[in-house]
Amino acid sequence: MALKPDVSALGANESPASSADSTLAEAEAEADFGSTAGNGGAGSGPTAQERKCGTKSNKGPVAGDACDNDLDMLPTSLTPLHYDIRLHPDLLSGQLCGSVAIDAVATSSFRTITLHAKTIDIQLATVYVDGVVLASIEAHNVHYNEEMETAQLCLPSEVLLPSTCSQLNVQLIISFAGRISDSMYGLYRSKTRNRHGQPAHMLVTQFQAKCARMAFPCWDEPAIKAEFTLTLTVPSEFTALSNMPVTHSVDHGKLKTVYFRRSPRMSTYLLAIVAGELDYIEAISYSGPKTDSGDARQPVPCRIYTPPADIDKVQFSLDTAVRVLEMLANMFNYEYPLPKLDLVAVPELEAGGMENWGLVLFRTVRLFITKQTSLWIRQKAVYVISHELSHQWFGNLVTMAWWDDLWLNEGFATWIGIYITDKLYPEWKRWDHFVIEDRQAALSADSLRSSHPIQVTIKGSADIDQVFDSITYYKGCSLIRMLSAHLGIDIFMAGVRAYLYKHAYSTATTKDLWQSLETASAIDVGRMMHSWTAHVGYPVLTVDDSLDDCQLQLRQNRYLNSGKPTQEEDQTVWWIPLGLVTSDTPAAHEILHQRTGTIEIPQNARWFKLNHRNAGLYRVCYSRTALKRLSLAIRTKELCTVDIVGILNDMVALVTSGYLRTSTMLDMVSSFAAAAESYVVWQILGYFLESLLLTWADHSDQLHLQVRELARSLFAPKAAALGWTHAANEDPLVARLRAIAIPRAAWAGDSAVISHACELFTEFYLNPDIKPFHHDFTASVFEIAVRHGSDINYERIREMYESSQRWHLSEDHRMAALGAMACTKSEDLMKQTLEYALSDHVLPQDLNIVIGFMVSSHPHSKYVVWQWFCANYQQVVDRLGECSALLGHVVGSVIGEFANESMAQEIEQWFGSKRTAAFDRTIPQSLEFIRVRNAWYQRDKDDAALWFSKYR
Repeated sequence: MALKPDVSALGANESPASSADSTLAEAEAEADFGSTAGNGGAGSGPTAQERKCGTKSNKGPVAGDACDNDLDMLPTSLTPLHYDIRLHPDLLSGQLCGSVAIDAVATSSFRTITLHAKTIDIQLATVYVDGVVLASIEAHNVHYNEEMETAQLCLPSEVLLPSTCSQLNVQLIISFAGRISDSMYGLYRSKTRNRHGQPAHMLVTQFQAKCARMAFPCWDEPAIKAEFTLTLTVPSEFTALSNMPVTHSVDHGKLKTVYFRRSPRMSTYLLAIVAGELDYIEAISYSGPKTDSGDARQPVPCRIYTPPADIDKVQFSLDTAVRVLEMLANMFNYEYPLPKLDLVAVPELEAGGMENWGLVLFRTVRLFITKQTSLWIRQKAVYVISHELSHQWFGNLVTMAWWDDLWLNEGFATWIGIYITDKLYPEWKRWDHFVIEDRQAALSADSLRSSHPIQVTIKGSADIDQVFDSITYYKGCSLIRMLSAHLGIDIFMAGVRAYLYKHAYSTATTKDLWQSLETASAIDVGRMMHSWTAHVGYPVLTVDDSLDDCQLQLRQNRYLNSGKPTQEEDQTVWWIPLGLVTSDTPAAHEILHQRTGTIEIPQNARWFKLNHRNAGLYRVCYSRTALKRLSLAIRTKELCTVDIVGILNDMVALVTSGYLRTSTMLDMVSSFAAAAESYVVWQILGYFLESLLLTWADHSDQLHLQVRELARSLFAPKAAALGWTHAANEDPLVARLRAIAIPRAAWAGDSAVISHACELFTEFYLNPDIKPFHHDFTASVFEIAVRHGSDINYERIREMYESSQRWHLSEDHRMAALGAMACTKSEDLMKQTLEYALSDHVLPQDLNIVIGFMVSSHPHSKYVVWQWFCANYQQVVDRLGECSALLGHVVGSVIGEFANESMAQEIEQWFGSKRTAAFDRTIPQSLEFIRVRNAWYQRDKDDAALWFSKYR
């Protein structure tokens, strides 16, 4: 699934961009698959522990059908091989009726059959053993466990496994009734518009991670793979889609029944359904099996489906999907496994994308790319498409055995998404952006005491959704990046290919990946990476250069945002690639695998830097002397952009945690700014000053003004020099810098930028057909006009949001208009906007856009949001769903911007009486961030005040 960590506005799990874009993104086959045994050998079922470990045995467990007490897994007596599912959903009434015939095998004796079922009422279940009816179980004899989300069928007598055979063939035929959800999980209704432009609904599924059980009774665990045949009855005007192509359909009046081809073995969470009034465009991707000559691949039809009015918005996305699918097939040297690929733009989708095999779903903003779309959103679209399509192999073909190895799916997909984006558009320098955003998201989250290992224990259902976070996605990606850099990309990909071939149509664990990489590299990868995946946190490398001009003394300790760790917290010793580069020597690939070590540098080296190109997942704490030398190297442009960014990021973090004083960072700001030619450096400078302002805002009005003055001195001249016009054939990264400098200058109070932006907004409002500024500035112009303009601009931006077609707004700019409404300085309009966000004008998935913008728009706005949230908490829960991952994102946004202990205590006390299982990781993490900021202020308030007194 594409990105669910942190504050998500446009796509769950997507990293923020910059300035206005930053808040917006924070707050957004018929084929012979062989026999079942040949596709991974499901003939005998794995035990719960074996499912978790990705292995299986022919020996079944002792009879007994209690769910696994340790991991909340189902009993292992029966294993499904094939589901024949027939569904008839009624979109008007919200009712679902259906049946499922499940072919299974029993590998041990059993008296009961336990399946997952949630909001499902089983009406009749008939059990066959070796073709003979054993029992018919009526509704009143079905026992449900709401906490475990299971249904248990009790048989009249125990079914014994004969000594003469290893398994029995069992078939269950179950008729059931259910409900179509209005939340964005399970089988649900998404708002859309029909062919005549009228409000309508489409049918959508979101089964990851544990919601297939809401559509039909099943074994809803990733390791219990089976084949699926689907039959769907829908209105006759609907287009019906699933993982596999349609074989035929039968019309009967206003309805039709659509029959789909049988799928290969896959996990239940990957089964997908979409039905509604849809149009499509199509292209061919040459990503199928290799031709007989072996020098080309067979064609695979690739389509994008949208609501009818939007079909002209997805040509760029279709072209991208075709190119990406072909690249992936060649990179993996493994054909795309299904006979077709459909991408669907869904108006209401919890995540930015969902990788269902052969039917990949996206939020509309991720596929609707037009000439009006900003460069940043275009880049995000390429990345998200690449991320989701890589899952067709890494996650779908080979699936993690249990959710504690989710990082195998999401960490790798994040890495490959960035890798492919960089290959397709090298001028975007996507890895530079990774260092300032994605890698930083991982380092920030993993610097908390409340963090978790990348391989985290998952016991119950409530744990699963919460590990779709920065650790899983971005730490996972960072470790893949570090490992691939150390092994070399060719060796690394050779290991990945071997892993895919070995575990195709089955499941795997982290250990399985390491074994394939070890075979390819002849390096003990498992031992090397164990500390990174099995233990929480990451190291800070302290460098002592005072004893010897030619030798550096190194020491590694766990890095914590709240300060130095206790002895108990500092037990892990990591394998660290040092990546030492100096003024006189290229990068050296030495390793530190002990607590302390030494490394030599040339005697006359003018500077040195560790962690070349930030390939390693750690921070470096230099002495003041070393920092002064690096400052000079930055000014003389001797360091590459990624290395400059690494120094800057580490300094910001080390200041926050107390390793360095705030004045040390402020001393370096001018050096970074003077040498900065890349937008990424300016973006981090803006983040640092915004973080400083956020931390001091509740304590010191004077420092608040001084920080803005410093920011203005940096960004106003840069904005003036760059201007508002993109030159023809201009480097896209210069355009990105312009799009960062202008809103930052306005944020700092530059009157020239503010005045011009407000003039541009008024001109555009009055003349909708003539846009007087480049589309890259749309979000900034909207935000500045509302933040600094009169209340009439607020009313105008709401009108533009509600009637976006009149102003020809792309989907991302429509969302920018919504976010801009939240930037009003009027407390009354803030409250009005928050109420508006709960109305039918705003989709539930977009609530966090409003909250994400508002909490950071003005110093007092986060208090307005908190008071509103407390008063309307139940309405928010009802709107999003108590188990929705979006609820956790909203909670994190609401409480995450405070910086004083009194608010930490108030938040802690308020949530003490609430059910927080769906976001019980979010609260301690947010509270820890609040206390880190408070400690930073208390520690450095005099230091910062002294620096600014001299600066003035």
